[in-house]
Amino acid sequence: MFTESIDSPMSEKNETYGTRVTLLQRIIHDKDEKSWEDFVQYYQGFIYLICRKMDMSHHDADEVVQQVLIKLWNHFPNFEYDESKRFRSWLCRVIQNTGRDFFRKINSQSRLKGKVQDQQIDKLSLPEVEKVAESEWNDYLASMALENIKPHFSERLIEIFLRLVEGESAQDLEVEYELKPKVIYVYRKRIRDRLKDEIRRLKSELA
Repeated sequence: MFTESIDSPMSEKNETYGTRVTLLQRIIHDKDEKSWEDFVQYYQGFIYLICRKMDMSHHDADEVVQQVLIKLWNHFPNFEYDESKRFRSWLCRVIQNTGRDFFRKINSQSRLKGKVQDQQIDKLSLPEVEKVAESEWNDYLASMALENIKPHFSERLIEIFLRLVEGESAQDLEVEYELKPKVIYVYRKRIRDRLKDEIRRLKSELA
């Protein structure tokens, strides 16, 4: 998506990300509602995405997302943060286990009502779920970063940027937007640089 070439040197105006306290650490140590609200804002959509990749319907995915968030809220006070392990791997396990419990309950209720067709949640193994999650993570961060930077640019410039990302050239857009290609490329660079910085910020915040 927009994640190419994001490892270039960071602008000096940005803080040193290596010294930042991650969101997860703030939730565990500070236990404040603002950190939890930030967590939900960042992760709710990602949890939903993984549920959908596990072949859940929109309605079922919504239900499982809420149950996962409740489990996380209850578990975080006793959560031992290990920087050597990937949080998303543990999160995938929670998502899969919650999905299994959700469908076991549905299937049990269906059998009581005389229905025999069970809904399955084990189409993907845990390693497969983790692989899907990792492949989706960068695109999810890039999409979130784009939404975060949109207020800093006009809708027109964002539209131009997205059309360039989709493969159109500045020459293709010159007449329609009444902008010279050189100006279009300047705007693209400004948006791309802002986007890269925001992706780095999110990666640091959610490490």
